[in-house]
Amino acid sequence: MINRYKGLMAVVLLYASMGTMHACMVTFFNDSPGKIAIFNELDKIFTCIPKNGKRRFGSHHKQAHVTVYMQQPKTKTEVWAPVYTVKQNTCSANGNALLKFSDVQDGTDVNNLFTIIKHKPHSSMVRELPMIQKKNCHACSVE
Repeated sequence: MINRYKGLMAVVLLYASMGTMHACMVTFFNDSPGKIAIFNELDKIFTCIPKNGKRRFGSHHKQAHVTVYMQQPKTKTEVWAPVYTVKQNTCSANGNALLKFSDVQDGTDVNNLFTIIKHKPHSSMVRELPMIQKKNCHACSVE
């Protein structure tokens, strides 16, 4: 029984040392002052990450593709707007790339592992409604 276990472990170690398999996992660290949300495009899951929290994304076969959302200020309800889209170009050497929110925000990608796309600021139509009415309403301008 012991010899079988040793033999099995030797085969597993030999197999592991023969080739290095690089997984395309990404650990996203939230170093922003508040919470953010991540939408994983691979498995279509929306996840909130608290301040100083981290979450792993990606799979062993596909490169990570996530959209980063931030909470809209001055709203009574939780309204999330997309801020950045992050696509992984290549897998990292150790199989688990670390990506901080501050790196995404600054646009710094030391290893050229990611493509970071910044979204335009989201503007709510509800906030712009009085301005739209004043510009287009002829009856309002007559008063």
